[in-house]
Amino acid sequence: MRGLRPVEGVDAGAAVVILLKPPLRAPQVLLVKRAVNPSDPWSGDMAFPGGRRCPEDSDLRETVIRETMEETGIDLRRYRFLGALEIVHSTVAPELGVLPFVILCDESPEITLNDELYSYLWAPIERLRRSRGKALVHQREVPAYHTGGEVVWGLTYRMLESLLRLMEETDATS
Repeated sequence: MRGLRPVEGVDAGAAVVILLKPPLRAPQVLLVKRAVNPSDPWSGDMAFPGGRRCPEDSDLRETVIRETMEETGIDLRRYRFLGALEIVHSTVAPELGVLPFVILCDESPEITLNDELYSYLWAPIERLRRSRGKALVHQREVPAYHTGGEVVWGLTYRMLESLLRLMEETDATS
């Protein structure tokens, strides 16, 4: 996919995976629903697997591999790293930069959620694109996608917007 950046030398406080399942003409993306937890600022939200970088992580690739394995049981080392989107900053924690990796898996991996996550779904990219709209979240209207009875908004919405823009640009030049 054109427009993805290499990740060597990129530094951020966290990393997530935008895991795409083929076919590439009609891909699906893995979304997870965070468990309700009063100490989690993203409690109950739809998200991508991933999390904060630990001092033991040699780089952000190691962070996303470790975090995804802990949260979902998926071993990302089995799949193809396509690159990364631009770092996105959270409005909840503006100092936290999050690097979204884009990875292609050639199968439906077995998923075992840990206690940080409540559920997951594979969302067809085309259905997300068509569902783009607004939602009322925390008493305010925000841009959002609607899929599988869930609302995708905030940081995850912004990452998906970047991905969809890249996919549209790639389609236009193909």
